[in-house]
Amino acid sequence: MQWKQRVVLWSFVAASLVQQPSPEVRAPGPPPKWEGMLRAVNDIEVCPQVSIVTGSVVGSEDCLKLNVYVPAKTVVRPRAVMVFIHGGAFIVGSGGRFIYGPEFLMKKDVILVTFNYRLGALGFTCLGLKEAPGNAGLKDQIAALKWVRDNISAFGGDPDNVTVFGESAGATSASLLMASNAASGLFKRAILQSGSAISNWAINREPVRVASLVASKLGFHSEDPHELYEFLNKTDYRDLVPVMHGKPEELFFETQLLHLPCVEEIIPGEMSVITDLPWNLIINKKNRVPVVYGTNSREGMFLTAEVDGSVEGRNGKYIVASDLSFSSVEEGMRVSRAAQDYYFGSDRISIERINNITDLYTHLYFEVPSILESELLLNASSEPVFNYIFDYSGERNLLKFRSSRSGGGEKGACHGDELFYLFDAAVLPFRLSDADRAMVDFLTSLWSNFAKYGNPSPAKQPSLVHWEPSHTGQLRFLHIGQVSHMGAMPNPSAYRLWRDIYLRYRKTYYKQPSILQPS
Repeated sequence: MQWKQRVVLWSFVAASLVQQPSPEVRAPGPPPKWEGMLRAVNDIEVCPQVSIVTGSVVGSEDCLKLNVYVPAKTVVRPRAVMVFIHGGAFIVGSGGRFIYGPEFLMKKDVILVTFNYRLGALGFTCLGLKEAPGNAGLKDQIAALKWVRDNISAFGGDPDNVTVFGESAGATSASLLMASNAASGLFKRAILQSGSAISNWAINREPVRVASLVASKLGFHSEDPHELYEFLNKTDYRDLVPVMHGKPEELFFETQLLHLPCVEEIIPGEMSVITDLPWNLIINKKNRVPVVYGTNSREGMFLTAEVDGSVEGRNGKYIVASDLSFSSVEEGMRVSRAAQDYYFGSDRISIERINNITDLYTHLYFEVPSILESELLLNASSEPVFNYIFDYSGERNLLKFRSSRSGGGEKGACHGDELFYLFDAAVLPFRLSDADRAMVDFLTSLWSNFAKYGNPSPAKQPSLVHWEPSHTGQLRFLHIGQVSHMGAMPNPSAYRLWRDIYLRYRKTYYKQPSILQPS
């Protein structure tokens, strides 16, 4: 099917903390207007980031732009709209065709919108100040959704039938937008691929300290938010963007990601996206939407690709993160030890147990948070929830091939592998095998059906496997593989372990006393 591309851009108050007339890292402003026809046919440029290919800083601060892809065939009724939020750990990525080519979804007669949002320090510095309140990247996403609401009808799209979907950090973003009142009414449905607002890597729990760590890498030492802002404001973004790692390893098992969404201070006159812990927001949200939740069977391979002997250092420390709260170090050690026993038995954590570490990462970071969030929504809402596990292994499992220590021969799907069956990525230009072509058709049918009808397997398409929604107390999963079928939860014992830990020890309030540290 032929399709047309339109690239659309909007302005913003400021894109970064560099010296400019309006340097605040705040919500974007209104989009520009022009007379006549704007010729917008080029792929969008990335927001400033470190290239995963060259290691150098690439991108432009003039980056808040969208791709709008429309099937060329004329139709009478407005089309359903699918708005994709890219992943990349909140530090890399874009909405461009290198990964997110539209061809596969165009065949399903939907409109696809992809876009950029500010990343890293430029998108997620959170100082609790009017100039840097936090979550600028999420506010860019809301601006993109508002643009779609106000303009997509000019492209033949239905502004009342918008589905937001995303993968990894993009799915976590979509989950946070679902929980936020600031995004209410901007989309009708959501698909969350390998990301959850309640995962331990979704929220920066010490944003001022993180900003201080970033500044210290650049030679400035302070923990005062105003001083940090003044320093970062004068720092060239090309010096700021490469500062990505630097958290010291501590008792808690924290991700090394510096730049994440934060719980914002309420500042008069400023939009606030995240005003409480996501768990609390999800429970209390009034306007809810139908959701597809899912993860891949071997998510953790992506993270264990770079694991080395330093993993031994986790022995004697927690393998849980600081989204949990314990009455004492001893209690925390007891809980952590139970989790470590589950994954490693009497063995020490070591590179020799890499498959066990993969399982830990899969469950802790992706699979269990997705399931727990599904349950929260089912308990608080009457909207349908669909769950899946993607287990397909084909020739387009690019992330598995790149992450594998044994050439990609393992069963299952790595983090991000499903993307290449939804998008015609320029990075994979070779012809589709028959099996992969069938998976592309299967997966894009399910996703586009959900966007069009709220049901991934409508009765009018009996050839598709019937995807049953989950219910309170009875989660049902579509297992997507060489032969797809409905089934039960994939790893019930791991789910029970982490469910019990989180229901008992999760932090219920944002501001709590610091956890006791070993003397």
